[in-house]
Order: sequence, then structure tokens, then C-alpha cells
Amino acid sequence: MKNNILLISNNTNVSKDLGKKLVLLRNCDIIKSVDFDEALSILDSESCYIIFLYSNSDYALIEEQLKAIKIKSSKSSVILVLDKEDADFIMGMYDLGIDGYLLVNSNPAEVLIKTVNLIKLNMIKEKAELNQKLLEYAEGISFESGFYTENYANEVMDFALAKSEYSNSVFMILTYDELDSEKFSYEELVTAVKTSKRYSDIVIELPKGKFYILLSDSDCNGAVRVFEKIKEALSGNFRIKAGICEIHGKNFKDIEQRASLVLNDAMLSASDYVISEEKELLSEDDWTLGNESVQKDFKIFRHAYNKKLEKVITPVFFQMKEAYEGQLAGTVIEEFTNENQCIFNLKSRTQKSRLTLVYPGLGKVVIYITHSGLDSPENKEIVLSLKELTKQVLVDLIEIFINDYKTCIDRLEAE
Repeated sequence: MKNNILLISNNTNVSKDLGKKLVLLRNCDIIKSVDFDEALSILDSESCYIIFLYSNSDYALIEEQLKAIKIKSSKSSVILVLDKEDADFIMGMYDLGIDGYLLVNSNPAEVLIKTVNLIKLNMIKEKAELNQKLLEYAEGISFESGFYTENYANEVMDFALAKSEYSNSVFMILTYDELDSEKFSYEELVTAVKTSKRYSDIVIELPKGKFYILLSDSDCNGAVRVFEKIKEALSGNFRIKAGICEIHGKNFKDIEQRASLVLNDAMLSASDYVISEEKELLSEDDWTLGNESVQKDFKIFRHAYNKKLEKVITPVFFQMKEAYEGQLAGTVIEEFTNENQCIFNLKSRTQKSRLTLVYPGLGKVVIYITHSGLDSPENKEIVLSLKELTKQVLVDLIEIFINDYKTCIDRLEAE
């Protein structure tokens, strides 16, 4: 009997009076009045839509009974029936899982309205649960996390962005720092995201611990607060990174590209997150541009960088790898250079450190130094003009980077 209503009370008069107020419910509903022990026996075999639980001011007993009911029938809605109002007790019972409360002397209309509303709510919950199971079967929702999967990411995002409530929203791509991959916990990050997002926010789970998060009616500051909340919910064993982008009516493909670009910047830098900013490619006061003749020909910058890459960066990276290989016990040294970024990696069993040189365009390079598990002075972001990037400067920076790497290892061993 699925749609029955259970009245649990040790007071016969309360059961009779409340039963009279429920006579206007649906024909399919069956109303039963029982004591607590009999109720537990019934809940072993029957599913109740609504349970009225009477409290005769024995608060400790009623809390114990509610917990037992929730274990037996977690999907049932519970309405607490009281002789008098007690705000502190009622709030505590809401925390334990009641769905509402009534007084013994409540009029029939109030009893009926609350009962019918809960029946409607349970119907909505059942429909939502069915829809979720269908989406799980179609692999549109992750069984493990309950978030949408990448299979329907474009459809979910396009549908949401077409709705007015998401017109002023923020999009965030969240993932863990690659330097902390060995310490990463998928379950921990999923739990942190779940407890930090709002009901109206949309989360899409991608492979390898990456999440798309659409924050409704929010701005970049709101996204940063959500990021910090997720970060605080983590144990600290691994770091997270994010790329944040405002919506402003753009299509999802454009938003995804912008957020991905700034996420990459965050990955390469010591920053936890980077916000995509709307601005012109060139600004009149950009110190990297020099005079107007230089602004007109970007090929000059590209040619100058390619020359630095060939004559300075690639040789120095290779020479420093050769010089230190075998000198750092238990450490693997890797170096890689191309036209957009150059990486110098140090990896041991306990420590990962990375120096990344990036050419963002125009007449400068940015050097990001990141050590795993740290948010400290050892992590650096250095901006140099192409003219300042000499062999000696780059050698000095790499030597400082290696010394900081040793310091990190010494610190770990001392702990």
C-alpha cells in the first residue's frame, strides 16, 4: 500500500482528532493510527507517503523515534504534531529531517493544506528520481557523482544559456593541479563541489577530474567565493585550479574556449584561478608595445622571440638539464621547448616542481615557477621583456628554481 498515511501516537484522543481532519484526502489513501512499536513493524513492509509523529513533550524520545523512522522509511515525509510550539526544538527536528509541523489544535484546513502539499512534493520527487535514473541509464548523468556527463554537455549548456535565469551567469572550469596528480582524490573533490554549489548551479563532470560549473545569477566575485568554498572543503592534500569567464550572452563554444585559455594560464602559474577579462588585444598604454611602428608589425615580436628560443632558451634548458642530471638524487629532469611554451620539470617520489616559460605574444615572456603542495614564496611569476631575457638571466632563474626545489624536499623530510 503505497499511498497510506500513518499516525504515530501514544495518545488515542490525538489520533482520533487528527484522523477526522484527514477525511478529505484522496480515496486511494489509507489512514492508520498506531503506536510507535507497531509503526516500526509496519514500515518494515509498507511504504508510507506521510507520517504524522506526535510528541508529548518528551523531546529525547521523539528525536530517537524520528531517527528510527528515517532509517526504516527514508523517503516518507514526516510531520511533527506538538501540543505547543517550541522554536528551538522544532528547528532541531528540521535538522533531523522533519518536513513540517502542526499543533494538536490546528484547524482542519491547515492540516489538509500541509498534507496535500507534501503529497504533491513527493510526486515531484518521484518524477525527478525517475528522470534521473533514465539519464543515468542514457549516461547523461554520472552514477558516481550525480552530475551531468560530457555526453550531453553542449545540449545542457545551450539549454541553460537560453533561459533568462542564466543570462547573467558565470562559467568556471575546475580541476586539480597536475603537479598534485598522485595525491588527487576524485571522491573528495566531488564531495567538495556538491557541498559548495547551489541548487540552481549546473555541474558537468568531465574525465580526469575536471568539472564545468555554470553559476546562475552570479558574477566573477561570486565564482571566486564558490572556488574558495570548494578549496576550504578539501583536505589540502592536493590543490585545485580554475578558469573563470562571464557569460554576457555568448554561445557555449566561445565561453568554453575563453575559460579553457585562462585555466591553462592558472595551471602554468602560481595562481589558483585566472579570470578571463574582456579587453582589446592591444591597449594604448601597454608597455610591451614600444612605439607605434612596432605596434603595426607583430611579426617583429614573433621573429625576436623565435630568435631567443633558438639562441637562448633551448640551449640553456638543455645545458642545465645536462649539468644537473645525476646531481639531484632520485630526481628526473625533463625539458621541452616549442614556439608557445617551454618547460623545465623536476620530479622525485615526494616532490614535483615546474618552471614554465610562456610567450603570450608581443614583446615579453612570462615565467611561472610552481612547486607541488605549496602556496608560498617559492612559487613565482616573473615577467621579462625579450631584451631582458639573456642567457645569464635564464641560467640564474633555473638555478634559483633548482635550489628552491631542494628546499621543498628538505622541508618535506623534516616534517
